[in-house]
Amino acid sequence: MKKYISKQMLINIVLTIFLLVCTLFHLIEKKYFTAVIITLIAGFLSVIFKTKRKIKPNYKKISILLLIFAILYIAFYYMFGLYSGFTKSSILLNFQSVVKYIIPTVIIIIALEIVRDRLLLSKSKYSFLFIVLITSLVDFSIYNNIYNLSNANGFLSFIGLIILTSFVNNIFYTYISKNYGMRPVIVYKMITILYIYFIPISVSLYSYFRIFLRLLYPLIMYLYIDKYYDLDKYRKSNKIEKVDAIYLGISTLLMFSFIALVSCQFYYGLLVIGSESMSGSIEKGDAILYKNMKKGIKEGDVIVFKRDNIRVVHRVISVKNINHQIRLYTKGDTNPTMDDGYVTEDTLVGKVMFKIKYIGLPSLWFRKKFE
Repeated sequence: MKKYISKQMLINIVLTIFLLVCTLFHLIEKKYFTAVIITLIAGFLSVIFKTKRKIKPNYKKISILLLIFAILYIAFYYMFGLYSGFTKSSILLNFQSVVKYIIPTVIIIIALEIVRDRLLLSKSKYSFLFIVLITSLVDFSIYNNIYNLSNANGFLSFIGLIILTSFVNNIFYTYISKNYGMRPVIVYKMITILYIYFIPISVSLYSYFRIFLRLLYPLIMYLYIDKYYDLDKYRKSNKIEKVDAIYLGISTLLMFSFIALVSCQFYYGLLVIGSESMSGSIEKGDAILYKNMKKGIKEGDVIVFKRDNIRVVHRVISVKNINHQIRLYTKGDTNPTMDDGYVTEDTLVGKVMFKIKYIGLPSLWFRKKFE
């Protein structure tokens, strides 16, 4: 038994190092090459470890449940498009996309779940962690060429949309595969990954909301399956379950509210001040909360407006009505002269309500590292 565990641990370590090197040096970022590599690994593990794993008898119900969850995920995702809008998909369904994207993706999904299934034979207490790391590294290798990691926005998108969500989703996939086998996971991944090739439109969703959705959804599925299908597990009292539900609801609401503020897509928005033009009243590194409004601005108000696709926070020093058009003339408190031009309803974003001191300094420091 000890030799068996030792062999499994050695394989885990070798696979982790191999995939880490591939990720760092961009060796398997092409999908067809990744498909070949993962298939070879799956074949190797299938030959080495032939033991059949025991899974819970209700795996068919879990497969159907994850099929429903996958459809609901896509429906919920496209519901966001009713607010944020839609764009034409960058990948059209044709023979080229089938050969270049769909077939390699299907192979990767199936081969990776075979890898997960074989590695779950390990009796080591660290095997779960290694499996999550190994399967996540495959995602990193495939998607690390999509984002520009030399700038702050690209780096943050890669951290959120790929690294964090890959870890969370692979924890869920490993939990499902360990208990119910790889079929439910394959069903779920086939739908939630391949749908982009079959639906000609995509959702123009703010990246933080996509991160939020991809982090929250596996947790919801886990809690549901754990509560209603994991019959062997000890059940908590109703009182504790209610407390957990309330805690999850409050945490979700707070996270969604924060993302809504940071995204600046709703009635209120949150911005970090990156210059010293308003020093004395608003310092560099402060965060301001503003309310979206187009009318009712008066002299002395601090407003947010767009100029060259950049949000500017300055004070209104004059309001004029010229030819039935309200024009706002602005100036930074420490600037010697007022701003060029004027702000109209088209470029006005909103009015500053209050500030939170110094909370944005880590964000400025982080972005400065990429300049």
